[in-house]
Formats: sequence, structure tokens, C-alpha cells
Amino acid sequence: MVGAASLADETNHLVDPPDLESLSRAVELNAIAHLDAAQADPDLVARAQRAGSPLAGRLVGVKDMIDVAGAPSRYGSAWGSDEPRAADAPVVQALRQAGAVPAVKTQTHEYAYGPTGDVTSAGPVRNPHNPSLMSGGSSAGSAAAIGSGGLDLALGTDTGGSGRTPAAFCGIYGLRPTYGSTSIEGIFPLSPSMDTVSPMAKNIQGIAALWDALTGETPSPQPGDRPLSIGQLAGAPWSQVAPSVGNALQEASAKLRSLGHSIASYQPSWTELTHQLYPTIQGPEAASLHADHLAQDPERYQPEVLARLRGAQEVPGWEYYRALQQMETLRGDMPAAFGDHDVLLCATSPVTAPRIGQREAFDAGWTTVWDVALAFTVPFSVLGVPALSVPVWQGGEPMPVGIQLVGRPGTEWQLIGLAQQLGDMRARRS
Repeated sequence: MVGAASLADETNHLVDPPDLESLSRAVELNAIAHLDAAQADPDLVARAQRAGSPLAGRLVGVKDMIDVAGAPSRYGSAWGSDEPRAADAPVVQALRQAGAVPAVKTQTHEYAYGPTGDVTSAGPVRNPHNPSLMSGGSSAGSAAAIGSGGLDLALGTDTGGSGRTPAAFCGIYGLRPTYGSTSIEGIFPLSPSMDTVSPMAKNIQGIAALWDALTGETPSPQPGDRPLSIGQLAGAPWSQVAPSVGNALQEASAKLRSLGHSIASYQPSWTELTHQLYPTIQGPEAASLHADHLAQDPERYQPEVLARLRGAQEVPGWEYYRALQQMETLRGDMPAAFGDHDVLLCATSPVTAPRIGQREAFDAGWTTVWDVALAFTVPFSVLGVPALSVPVWQGGEPMPVGIQLVGRPGTEWQLIGLAQQLGDMRARRS
């Protein structure tokens, strides 16, 4: 991990270097896994500037599960290696071609197997707004670095909520795209049936710039072209939220109505099933990927991650196979999932960021950290649909809230446009 003392020396050579004091703050939060000023390619930056790329010369953090040529991938684990990777992951290459500078590797929950961000071989990643609280995970460093002001843009990953949960806890934007819409080559997998890359940014314009570079898609018609039908998720467990989260949802709903969109309560039929399917698929896939390490030297894992991997090894093969079939059935029937609605609206987490190390007894009657971090995110991972966490920070509240805008497959630009309509809903900024 780079130290604060060496930060200034390494960053002096970057194209348009970020504010050093802010990046030093990200180091203090344990958000930075590696810094490599040599990643700045003046020729690529100049070419992108001439093409008018909004990413030209801009520093982009890259989660330490994603390969960057010339930089190590340590995966937040003692199993990681200091050996430089030979090639960029395709998503990194796409950003590099757009002129971005992928010089910062950001810290991750060990092997991305956890939603809290406080379990890494380098210690917990801390929340930029209160260092005694979780950053969320597993894309902990990307969210904390942006929330601290050190970065504007980063890549994370999202399997069950790994981009959206830390985005919510740290008060930034985080997108989980449609499953299969971008390459996951060069990204160490957690659960290949649900893994995605996750663009993360300080503002929605940053999400748009990252998504454009990753996909080269022409933006679809924006939501202002017609009113949208938005289903606000209701019933158990969607209405079980802390007061500040409920207030943020009310504020977002009121703003969407004022923009001409219709909001109706919607109780989906698939919530409980998606909660059952997620661990039955994700756990065995993770355990299979780590089988050799588990047999060779299991004690090199962090104890909590090891326990989860051991538990996942106990899932019978027939249960895993049946769960895969059920997930494919759900993904094949989007009309049933969305009803008459274009977009779904809910909280990203039922609570704001918990304390580092907290594993039970949360606001609004929630009992486990897995539930408060994942209960509102994993359904959309199972469905394979895009979901965008939007920060809301009301005046007088000590921490930000995340709300999710959820769309049908392939509607990332619609969600980005809707978030642009909402505007910045952070009354207090870090």
C-alpha cells in the first residue's frame, strides 16, 4: 500500500494531478491499495483531448480486483501478489483509450467477498464522513476515495451490491449495469453468474462519462421525453427502513412527481425468492474459485471470509443447479418482475453506514450486517437488471442515504437521465 509520505512524489508526474491533500485523506482512510504515476500515458491523453473525451487526463480509481497492466492485484488478501499484471482488463483498456489515467488501485474487501469493507489484509476501509463507520463493500476503497474528495471517478465491481452499498454509505453514485453488458475479463471473479463492473462517481455526469467509455453506446432518449411509471417498492422488507432513509425516499418521490413522473406503490412477488437464490448461487461459485487455496492454506484468509467460504462449500450441488434454473426463469420474464412500471424505486440500504466491526443489532429492527448491506440490492443482482444508487443527504442528518433507481435490462441511459433530472440531492457535502 502506498504511504502518505510518498504520495506527493509519485503524483507529481500525473497529468492534471488531483488535490494531494484530498488524496492523502483517502490514504488515511485505507482507501488506496497502490499508486502508480507511470500509468499516465501522455499520447493517449492528448489523443483523447483532441477527440473531446470528458475523461481525458482524469484520474480514475480501479478496484483491486481488476487488472491494470504494470500494477499488482492483491485482492485485499494475503493471497494477493505484488507481481505486476501483464495486461489491462478490457474495462480498464476502454477507459485508457478514452484518455483516463488508471493510476490508483483502490482497496477491496478480501476477494470482494463481503459487503462491509472492514475485512482486508490491510485493515478496514473507513467511511470518509465518519472514520468510525463502515465504508461498505466490497468496492470499499473506490467509494471512500471518491467520498473523501480524492477522486471523482472510479471502477468497482458489483455482484450482490458491492458497488451500490458502499456508494450509499459514502454518499456517491454507483451503477450496477445489466448483467453481461460489459466484459468481466481480467476481473477476479466472485460469482460469474452475477458479477458486473460498477462505475462509481462523485456526480451523475461522471457515471455517464464512464458508461459511455465502457460501452460506446449512443444515449437512449432521456426520461424527459415522456413521463415514466415508477413503482416504489412496498411491503416487507422494503418498508422496514430507518427514519432518515424513509425521509430520503419521500424526498426523492416528491421530486420525481414534480418532474411529471407517476409514483405508485408496488409489492413485487419475487423478493423472497431472490433472497433465497442469491446465497445458493453466489456461495458455491465463490467456494469453487477458492477450492485450491482452501485446500492448500486456508488460514491465509481473513477469518470471516474463511468462515463464509467454508459454509458455502456445504451447499449441495442439486440446490445450486436448481437455483440457477430458477434465476434464469426470473430473468426471462421481465414483465412479471416490473409489472406495469418502467422503473422501480427503493432504498439502497435500510440504514446508513454502521460501525466498523458491527455485525448485529441495527436500526429499524434489522439483525445482521448481511441484511442491512444486501437485502435491498441482491434482488436486482439475481434479476440481472441495472440499478443506480443515488445519494441523498438531508440537512441536519449526520450521514448520507442511498436510493436505488432500477430499470429493465439495457436501460442504463434511462436511469442516468432520471438521476440527472433529480439533480444533486445532497444538502450537506463532505
